[in-house]
Amino acid sequence: MRTHIVCCVLGGLAAGAASAAEPTVIHDEIRQGDFGAVAPSADPTFRIAEPGVKVIMGTGTDGLDDTDQFVFEVTGDKPFDFALLADPAEFKKLRSVGADGTATEVAFGSTNPRFGVPRNITRTELPPGRYHVEMYMGPQGVVGAWTCRIAIRDGGPPPDLAREDPEPTVAEKMKQVRWPGAISIFHGANWGEDLAYLDAIAECGFGAVGCAEYQLPQLRDHGLKGFLFIWPHEVTTIPPKHVDDDSVLCYYLSDRIPPNQWASWASQEKLAWRADPHHPAVFTMYALMGGIAQFPELVRGRALEFYHYHWDANRQPQNHFAVLEQYRQAARANGDVPVVLIAETRAEDVRKTRQTIFTALAYGVRGFRTGGPGLFDIAKRDERGRPTRTIHGAEALRFNQAIRGYAPVFEKTRCVEVFHTAPLPAGTREAPADHWVRPAGDAVVMGEFAGAGERYLVLANHDAAAPHEATLNFAAPGAKVERLEVSSGAWQPVAGRLADGRATVTVPLAEGDGELLRVTGTGD
Repeated sequence: MRTHIVCCVLGGLAAGAASAAEPTVIHDEIRQGDFGAVAPSADPTFRIAEPGVKVIMGTGTDGLDDTDQFVFEVTGDKPFDFALLADPAEFKKLRSVGADGTATEVAFGSTNPRFGVPRNITRTELPPGRYHVEMYMGPQGVVGAWTCRIAIRDGGPPPDLAREDPEPTVAEKMKQVRWPGAISIFHGANWGEDLAYLDAIAECGFGAVGCAEYQLPQLRDHGLKGFLFIWPHEVTTIPPKHVDDDSVLCYYLSDRIPPNQWASWASQEKLAWRADPHHPAVFTMYALMGGIAQFPELVRGRALEFYHYHWDANRQPQNHFAVLEQYRQAARANGDVPVVLIAETRAEDVRKTRQTIFTALAYGVRGFRTGGPGLFDIAKRDERGRPTRTIHGAEALRFNQAIRGYAPVFEKTRCVEVFHTAPLPAGTREAPADHWVRPAGDAVVMGEFAGAGERYLVLANHDAAAPHEATLNFAAPGAKVERLEVSSGAWQPVAGRLADGRATVTVPLAEGDGELLRVTGTGD
């Protein structure tokens, strides 16, 4: 049995000001519960007694044959205007209800073009009384938000109820997003009830783990965040529960979304953002499908997750850096959206995985999703019963320590430039001759980070097979360089020298490895 809400709306708009003031939300279905079936003769769900624009918001989320219905009553003797904006609803109806409960159709709308009717319903100067609203969301499993606006005429100019509120830009949304400076995410294996396995994952340096909602308490106990897997129909039910939950990193909705489906997933992001503005909804892109710059505009997503698997000869490995640069630019153009890379664990050579991580760090990537059962030997456990790390797990611990160490710097700075040394890989460039610092040496990648009046450099060796030295030539003679020792978190001075009146330092880089440097004394 449905429980009806009878409310006398207070705080309405003053006479003559309906179009100037903020509307009053009298029900938000996402936070207050789903509407079910209700007969036109039922008691009013809402009773509207004062002038002003009253908003009722909801969502069709049940997937199949979801019907949202409610009865509202406008009291008094003034006419009112009505608008129902409901793209997810295939059918929508407005009926007037007589004193005897008899319903008469007033307006009909549909997303089905065969009916030749408007998509949304708008009516002006309706007489006060009782009305029944019905929306039918099925049968295609449509999920999306709808808004109903009711404005009692009060002598002022009529408000534009049919105007849809513009969705904020990604940059505006990003002001509320809580994403760590950088984080490593374990995925690809479920610990189930084996908490010793979860202990091993935490000890390996991961900051987050792919999980279901019921596993969040276990992650909290281990100081880990949840890369929370949810179904599309849960996008309005699970996120509202975790708005202020710091153990949630994000909500993962779908893998390998091609560009021709991005628009359909935009509604999922909109619902997730509305339910929880702090934690992004994540949709994985396959980088080689292209359209990277268009994704933020179409989906308005608050994270950019992708995979390339560039060590696979069939996946255009020559475009590794071009792909990273496209994501870097897309992130910068949209309020510094966190870029998340799914990093493949290369079974044949841990140095290849290392190279993927550190070259991506040089481009400012702030999330790394990797893992799988190959990191731990479940059958071989230590004296505490925890699975031991394989050679790949040992490498994961190594780069996870770096990601954790870099995180505070990535929190306060952003990657503003990336330069390579010749011969240049596809999609890269050398530092200009007059740049404040120019790298030299073989296979050097230099990411430049700035923010809060500080400068940092991330150096990476894009050669996974051989060590190299990176020589940094500074324009200022007084430049000083410190290297982050990730195991201790301490900054160690890097010895420099003067050459032609300029400061120069040399930094060794192991195979596929990287270093984070802090630079001062450049004079600006």
